[in-house]
Amino acid sequence: MLFMTSRLVLALGAASVLAADCPSPLSFPITTKQIDPKVPDSYMRGIAVTIGTPEQTIIVNAWPDLNNTYLYDQQMLCDPSIIWNDEICFVRRGGIYHEEDSTSFTKYNDFASAGGATNEITTTGTELGVKKLLSSSLAGVEKLSVGGSDSSSVTMPIGIPRLRWDGGYTILHALGLGANSTYLNALSQSNKIPSRVWSYFWGRQWGNGAPLDGSIVFGGYDQEKIIGRNYTQSLDYSESTGCWTGMKVTVSDLVLNYRNGDDESIMPRNSAIPVCIVPQRQLLLEAPGFVVDNFEKATGMVKGGESFGLYWGSQVYNNTANPSYYDGDLTIALSNGLSIRIPNSQLLVPSEEIARNGSFITNPDRMELPINRLGTQPATLGRFFFTSAYLMVDHEADTFTLWQANPASKSNLVTINHAKDSCASEPISTDGGASNSTSGSADNAGGGSGSGRDGSGDNGAPVNSNVAAIAGGVAGGVAALALIGAVAFFLVRRRRRANNAQPDKSPGDMTDGPEFYADGHRLAVGELESQYQPRVGELPAPPNYKYPTVGVQQYNPNATQTQQPHYYGEYYNKPAEVEAGWPYEMDGSNRPGPPVELSGGTPRLS
Repeated sequence: MLFMTSRLVLALGAASVLAADCPSPLSFPITTKQIDPKVPDSYMRGIAVTIGTPEQTIIVNAWPDLNNTYLYDQQMLCDPSIIWNDEICFVRRGGIYHEEDSTSFTKYNDFASAGGATNEITTTGTELGVKKLLSSSLAGVEKLSVGGSDSSSVTMPIGIPRLRWDGGYTILHALGLGANSTYLNALSQSNKIPSRVWSYFWGRQWGNGAPLDGSIVFGGYDQEKIIGRNYTQSLDYSESTGCWTGMKVTVSDLVLNYRNGDDESIMPRNSAIPVCIVPQRQLLLEAPGFVVDNFEKATGMVKGGESFGLYWGSQVYNNTANPSYYDGDLTIALSNGLSIRIPNSQLLVPSEEIARNGSFITNPDRMELPINRLGTQPATLGRFFFTSAYLMVDHEADTFTLWQANPASKSNLVTINHAKDSCASEPISTDGGASNSTSGSADNAGGGSGSGRDGSGDNGAPVNSNVAAIAGGVAGGVAALALIGAVAFFLVRRRRRANNAQPDKSPGDMTDGPEFYADGHRLAVGELESQYQPRVGELPAPPNYKYPTVGVQQYNPNATQTQQPHYYGEYYNKPAEVEAGWPYEMDGSNRPGPPVELSGGTPRLS
C-alpha cells in the first residue's frame, strides 16, 4: 500500500505538471473591418488574419470543404460580370496578400513539396474551379496568424490562385478547414489547440443597436453562445450524399412566425428539402422556387428583382411596391429535431453593396430576402443561417454538431480533446453544455471562483485563458500534492497498525483501491484507461436521439403513398410515388424523372 500510495502521489504530481501544458481553445471575432486605408468606409465582414513578415492584414472566411488555405495576391481574379472594377474587387476580397514583400514567404513547385494537402474535394456542388486549384495555384510556405495573435501563429503551406475558381459572391480569401486542414494540422502539431475542432457563429449584422460580432473557435466551442440540446451527425463527404462540406441535413418545414403569434408553413405538405451546410455562401438559403413564391403569397410582398450586391441572388423588395414589409420571423425546422428561428432583423436585410470607389453603401429604399431560387445546384444553408445557429466541426470524431445560437457578446470557452491523457475533456452534454470537469476551458460549465462567465476576473479585467490554465494547473498541483501527502501518511500509519493486529491478505483478497477489479485481478493499463477515459473520437448522442442514416430519410412505415415526402433539387430528386413503407433513398445512382420543383432558377456562375 505504501508503494501504491507513493506511486499515486507521483502520478498526481505529474498530472498537475501536464495540466499546465494542456492547450486551451482559441477564439477570434468575426467582425467588420476597413479594407482600403484610403477609403474610410470600405468595410467587409469576416475573420482578420495577419500574414507574412512584416505583417499584412487580410480578411478570410471559413471553408469547411477545402484542405489548403488560398489567398489572393495582385491577381485578384474577380468575376467581371459581378465585380465591375479593381477597387470593388480589392475591398470584396478583404484586401490582398503581397508575397513579394514578405521575407518569410518561400515558394515551392507544388503543394506536396510545400507540405500541403495534395487533394481537395471536387464532388458535385463544389466551386467548379476547385478541380484545378491544386495544379494551377502558386504554392508556398508562409507565416500566418488568425486574429494577429501569437497563440494562433504558425508557419504553414498556402496556395495563391492563378485562375478564377470561386463564384463572384463567395469572394473572401479561403481559410481551409476541411478534414485535412493544413491550418488546423499546424495548430495541433504545435500544441496550440487541444484538437482539430472548430466552431462558428456569424453574429448579427443588423437590428437595433450596434452589430454583434460573431466568433470562430479552434479546439472547442463557446458555451455562452449556445442554447438547448445539441444535434450531432457524422461528416460524410461522399459523392452519394450530394454534400461537399460533409454536413448534410434535411429541412422538414419552413414556418413564418407572425407578430400576432400565428404560424404559417410555406412548405408543401409531406415535403422535405435535403440541404448542404455551406457557411461561406452569401445567403441564408438556396432552395426551390416554391419557397420564395409561397413567402410572397403569404406575406403579400412584391418582388422587384434579384440582388447583384453583397448578397448576390437575394430577392429584392422596394418600398414603393411594399409600403410595409413583413415584420415576422422564419423558423427553419430540421428533420433531426432542431428548429432555428431567424429573427426578422436577419431575415429581411438592408440592400448593401460596394460602390465603385470602394465604399460600403446601403440603399434605404429597398430590403432583401437572402433566399435564392435553385437552378440545377443542390440546396444550401449559408452564412446567415449562423446568425441564429451555432456549428461545431470535430475532425477527430468525424462529426458536426448544431445548436440554437445565443447571440451573446460574452464568451465561455469549452475544450474538446480526445487524447487519452490528463488533457482529455469530457463528452459534450445533451443539454447544450459540457460536464463540470471539462478540461482546459477558460471557465467551466458550472462557473468557477475568481472567473466570471464573461471571461473576466472578479475585478472585470480580462483573463488570459492560457495563463489561467497554467496558473490553475500549478496551484492545483501543489495543493493536491500537499493533500495527498497528508492522506498518504495517515493511510500508511493506519495500515501498519492494522497489519500488527491481522494476518496478511492473500492476493485474491486484494480488492481495495482503483487498481483492482472486484474479483481481485489487477487492471491492465488499457483497462484503467477504459474506466476513466472516453474512447478517441467518442461523442455520444443525446439520449432518445437516433443518428439519422446518411442518405436515408425514414418515414412512418404505415404511411400511405400520399403521405410520402417529396424531395427537391436535381441532386436529391425522388419519385413521388413509391411502395408504402419504403425508406426514401435521397441520393441513389438511378434518379428517375425531372425534379419535382425547379421553378425559374438563377444558375450559379461557378
